[in-house]
Amino acid sequence: MSSKTLRLPKLISDGMVIQRRKSIHVWGWNEPGSEVAATICEVTASGITDETGRFDLYLPARESGGPYELIVRDDRGNEEIIRDVFIGLVWFCTGQSNMELPVARVKDRYPFFNDIEENTQVRTFKIVEDSDFCTPLEELGSGSWSHVSKDTIMNFSATGYFFAQNLQKITGLTVGFINASLGGSRISSWLGRDMLQGYDELLAEADRYADEAFRKSVMNDNATYPQRWRDELDKNDKGLSLGWKDPQFDDSSWKSMNIPVMFDDTPLKGFIGAVWFRRKFDLPDELAGKPARLFLGTLVDRDEVFVNGVKVGGIEYQYPPRKYDIPEGLTVKEGNTIVIRLCVETGLGRITPGKDYMIFNEKAATRLEGDWRYEIGAVCGAIPPTDFINWKPTGLYNAMTAPCHNYPVDGIIWYQGESNTHEPYDYVDLSRRMISGYRKKWNEENLPYIFVQLPNFVIDVESVSDPWPQFRLDQKKLLDDPNVGMAVTMDAGEDNDLHPTMKEPIGQRLAVYAARLKYGYGGEYTGPEIQSAVILEDDETAQASEKEAASIELTFTHCAGLCSRALDKGEEIKDFEIVDADGKITNARAFIQGEKIILRTKVGADKIMGIRYLVSYTYKGAMIYNSAGFPMGPFEIGKDYFAAR
Repeated sequence: MSSKTLRLPKLISDGMVIQRRKSIHVWGWNEPGSEVAATICEVTASGITDETGRFDLYLPARESGGPYELIVRDDRGNEEIIRDVFIGLVWFCTGQSNMELPVARVKDRYPFFNDIEENTQVRTFKIVEDSDFCTPLEELGSGSWSHVSKDTIMNFSATGYFFAQNLQKITGLTVGFINASLGGSRISSWLGRDMLQGYDELLAEADRYADEAFRKSVMNDNATYPQRWRDELDKNDKGLSLGWKDPQFDDSSWKSMNIPVMFDDTPLKGFIGAVWFRRKFDLPDELAGKPARLFLGTLVDRDEVFVNGVKVGGIEYQYPPRKYDIPEGLTVKEGNTIVIRLCVETGLGRITPGKDYMIFNEKAATRLEGDWRYEIGAVCGAIPPTDFINWKPTGLYNAMTAPCHNYPVDGIIWYQGESNTHEPYDYVDLSRRMISGYRKKWNEENLPYIFVQLPNFVIDVESVSDPWPQFRLDQKKLLDDPNVGMAVTMDAGEDNDLHPTMKEPIGQRLAVYAARLKYGYGGEYTGPEIQSAVILEDDETAQASEKEAASIELTFTHCAGLCSRALDKGEEIKDFEIVDADGKITNARAFIQGEKIILRTKVGADKIMGIRYLVSYTYKGAMIYNSAGFPMGPFEIGKDYFAAR
């Protein structure tokens, strides 16, 4: 019969994956004093609800298998039947936007998703954004389980999917991952008050947002002032009133600009307001009048796009790629017009270089880079900032993580850091607090924690205020814990995009590391790691014309099949640097010799104080891998690594 008082948490629902080899925790709520029993595979546990109505039952751990039914009954005739239950591996996947990024955002890179086959062995539980600043919640505000199918896959976390899919392939077991993530969130958002003790400013901030009246005031400001700014901009934009989107509009007096472009390199440097771009284009027969797709890279900040006077798309903020559909019959062979209305909110406008700008279908493509006409529609001041409440300390932890601690998991996957690079000084300490805090809450002192080291990224960063290279080195310090793993991704980012779409290698690297830490995987699981450096004076192997002051022999672990790979910046290895006694940094030439690397430098042997590799925002040349395909990550060593010949 349908339950009126017996209630189970959202995690305990149809399609759930239960962690194997750990006691099966079934909990929920009912009338105080009720007797409740839970049964799976003909094994039953029972108990009495306490004075608050809470019950906690524990069934014996089981090996993997399924599908099963989990039946929960009380002594009042209420019953809940949870169907399609599997016992396998459960991981908690959490972080910010690159963990949240759905398969829908990467399907153009991985078109197989459009026709993916059903796979009941890979499942996810997606928690929708929620926060609470008063206390850790007992129950989630949202969420349900789903398995891979054409109907569900586009909403899966792309990183989470590739992690789970690879882990399922390695182990042969059903894998379920809980997805608790939110774009823009900082690490303190995902920490409880007990984990933030001593961080008085962060706790004070959490206290401010615990005040309901204050929080409502902030929410009202967020809803009012940015929209008022947009309305005022629209009212003053002469492009809207004069019909600049219309194909017949005469733009011959407009200025020209070569697109794509960073506005900092143009007369639009620092511009805030609405600026319009127009271009004429012709199409081949394969595209003219046919359904097509329009790619316009990424635009900062807000756009509306018109083709032959018809709006085909628009996005309200800068990060998503502009990928719009052109309907059948809209275009013609000659004399088409495309118009972009771009609203720049903070003076950092751009039409991002290095992206695709084209109209295409499966038969043909027309590029749109090159000369465009542009004119300013309106100028204004910067948009009032939005105060993102849910990013504040403790909020996401209390509402999205704490309710999951009752649900046994086999490990944590953490993909976050982009929002903390501007204040990196406490990130390692906060990370250690997260690791120890989560292990305590899940009652497993060696619970694996595997994180993604930040990838290559160049655009929108400043070396002084946003030190990504040092941040990566700081992240690596967490590896002093033997149950912590790291996925290097310096080859999987995009220099011009904070949200790279190459999630497959990231998920694969996370899965292999998880298999190593938890499931007895004996294969290679990480890239080459520096072991020692030997300085050689007057290297006799160099040609006379190549004589340099010193050579350095580097040895590594995880280096079987050491090799270099050209990505998109040539075949030469360019990312080794020497630090001399004065702190000056100079490039060193690098040559692979078997499982060692020889560096040649103009710095004298007695002046060499340190060696760096990939300590930069991005790679400059070929990257170094082992035969298993794992890249060598950034490192910086001092003389303590130097060994005698």
